[in-house]
Amino acid sequence: MKVVALVSGGKDSCYAMQLCRSYGHEIVALANLYPVDEDVDELDSYMYQTVGHQVITALSQCMGLPLFRRKIQGQTREKGLRYTKTYGDEVEDLEALLRAVKSRFPEIGGVSSGAIASDYQRLRVENVCSRLGLISLAYMWKQEQPYLLQNMIDSGLHAVLVKVAVLGLDPKKHLGKDLATLQPLLMKLQDLYDCNVCGEGGEYESLTLDSPLFKNARIILDEFSIQLHSADSFAPVGVLHPLKFHLEPKSDAWAPDSCSAIMCDDVSNMPASTESVAQSASDAPGPSLEGITLGESQPKGVSVLVNRQQHGFVVLSCSRLSDEDATQEVQDELDDLLKAAEVELRNEKLSWADVIYVHLYLKDMSKFVKANEKYMAHITEKLCLRGVPSRCCVELPLVESGMGVAVVEILAARCESKEVLHVQSISSWAPSCIGPYSQATLFQGLLYMAGQLGLDPPTMSIVSGGGADEMLQALRNCEAVGNAFTSSQGHNRKECLVLSFSVYCSSGSSVEERKQVEGVIRNFFQTDERMFTDVDDRGCHRAVNLFRSLPGALFLYILVPALPKGALVEVAPLSHITRLIDSSSEEDDEQRNECWRETLVDLSLVQREANSEGSSCQGSTDADESDLQHGQRIYLCAPCKGLILPHYLCRAVSYILPGPSEETSTSRESVQALACSGGVVSVGTHDPSTSGQGLKAAGRSGNGATAPSQRGCSFTDAMSECMESMSRTLEDASLCWADVVTFRLYFVGSVIRAHDVREAIEVAMARCCKHSPPAPVGPRPTLVPVIALGENSDMQALMGVELTASGFLAKRL
Repeated sequence: MKVVALVSGGKDSCYAMQLCRSYGHEIVALANLYPVDEDVDELDSYMYQTVGHQVITALSQCMGLPLFRRKIQGQTREKGLRYTKTYGDEVEDLEALLRAVKSRFPEIGGVSSGAIASDYQRLRVENVCSRLGLISLAYMWKQEQPYLLQNMIDSGLHAVLVKVAVLGLDPKKHLGKDLATLQPLLMKLQDLYDCNVCGEGGEYESLTLDSPLFKNARIILDEFSIQLHSADSFAPVGVLHPLKFHLEPKSDAWAPDSCSAIMCDDVSNMPASTESVAQSASDAPGPSLEGITLGESQPKGVSVLVNRQQHGFVVLSCSRLSDEDATQEVQDELDDLLKAAEVELRNEKLSWADVIYVHLYLKDMSKFVKANEKYMAHITEKLCLRGVPSRCCVELPLVESGMGVAVVEILAARCESKEVLHVQSISSWAPSCIGPYSQATLFQGLLYMAGQLGLDPPTMSIVSGGGADEMLQALRNCEAVGNAFTSSQGHNRKECLVLSFSVYCSSGSSVEERKQVEGVIRNFFQTDERMFTDVDDRGCHRAVNLFRSLPGALFLYILVPALPKGALVEVAPLSHITRLIDSSSEEDDEQRNECWRETLVDLSLVQREANSEGSSCQGSTDADESDLQHGQRIYLCAPCKGLILPHYLCRAVSYILPGPSEETSTSRESVQALACSGGVVSVGTHDPSTSGQGLKAAGRSGNGATAPSQRGCSFTDAMSECMESMSRTLEDASLCWADVVTFRLYFVGSVIRAHDVREAIEVAMARCCKHSPPAPVGPRPTLVPVIALGENSDMQALMGVELTASGFLAKRL
């Protein structure tokens, strides 16, 4: 990719160029913003570093690249974290500068910047790039600063300090000193005062005098003055003002006179864009649903299932119900489904800005690009001022199950407090999300993470080596995203605890690969806190890890026809962000600590046996002919397993397994053994004799798996039994069906038709909800046809049901 590099002259922007070059990009131009008054060293800017701007033209000569410059004419008007186009803001100078570069070099596709930790700067660069159709490249984003500084020094980059503003750095002693000399002192200041060794907190600024990219010459500072901005006795602030410098050639073939042909274009006179803009995010018009009017009917043939949770969540499941093979193009059907979703959101007095998560199911992944274009036409950053929703996309056998060619499930709520992580820059941190979908959304303590592939973040390509290597990379990507929501700060330590994993395996993966994938997940979380020391040549490091999996985390393995980018695996964790308060704090903090420990940390696994007293299935093996599919006469319901926090949270999964068929001689016991192979440890089992008194520890069942019911029953009765065990699990959490947020039913599409599932679920929910007020009807699940599924990589279940319920404490916490 051809790239323009934003340069301030500092170490960060110069090292970012080195990383761009190492990943195969070609830097074709430099771009710089500087003060209107050239005698001023530093502006009061949230966005730009200008100390040493007098030397910037020398970078162009040293690298032999054209330089575009613009005077900073705007001011900081929009101070919020998220930026919308604002007239007169200094960010619009960046837009005008890059627009000028692109007009001269239309082949440019990316913009390099030195962003490391500032969301404020990164989001503004991404905003401008998205407007100009460019990709932001920020390869240093979220890298650990001590290792990053070491990598800069080791690479041969030579930079000196041109500003100091922190306790421990003295303008008279340290300005003009190089980073390699000051590195031990910077590390000491980090230990003493928690300073940023790369200066991300404004501790210092630097000026690069030499770099491996300076092919022609290096910069020599001949004369400079030190100007004190603050003579504070503890932390004086001062800057280095260059007075005289020259270029020292690196070869006899180059001379300063030879740089005359290099273009240095000042575009300060080019006006900033004068298109209609909002003065600020707060003044911007609220999200609207263009073309949608209240009460508008749904597109013909589209069904929208609406589940309303009593605490404000709304789930929309949009599909086209048809028993015939669908012939409509995927993108056209998705367009209809999203239009229908817009109508329902409007009817619920919600908008795309309130959407937390989207599940996108397609019949043909080869049509993903066109489908994604339709998605981006409906869900835009302009309509989602609080952040775009996270998303998971897979291919499903929809047509074979009579469900059209696309299904969309949308989770929404009035979520002014939601926290969205949306990084569009390509970096070494985690895969970028270039478009209106985010890496993760945190709402009411639950972290809804987008489906992660085994993408190598800096190259955005699937790693080689097969399914196991892809899963390892996908988990590392999940870890990077999860850690972005954690904190290791003493009195406000936050951890990311994974409650469950939805593991999608492509049909292109082998049985052996899927077993290896399961092993990778199991081994990934062997220790509570992991320190990464296996550093690659990119300098990717992470410190103490606060991304952990609960010992009783629930697993749902799903075999699907295909995944995006031809991946073999995709994982979508659901996590809980916990806050741990230091017990050594004040008494009121100790009391809060007890509350958090009770409600947020002690997630317990409860197991509900099927076929308990009062169940709809009493061991009968008689089944109606309408319940029989492909010779299956008996169905077995496995125990429901749930992670619960009383009054607050319940995450539960249950499976229905195939019973023996008349066409086979397989005994019921052998089917159970087959279904239980490669099982899961039961951490806790509900003891009816101690109902309401907590959990009773349990050992392994058989070979370690969760044993299914010893009775068989018809399909409808098995479904009823499954729902009743779910209902009792909700009761264990002191919750009910009205608290259910997400509710999905996965089924093997080649064995069971969606129509039969709908009929069975109506009977099942009517049975279990009539005694469970305040939800006499109960929610209806999103139907998800798959090739195979199960609680482990053997995937021998016929159906699986998963739900998440959230109680009234969610709002208080």
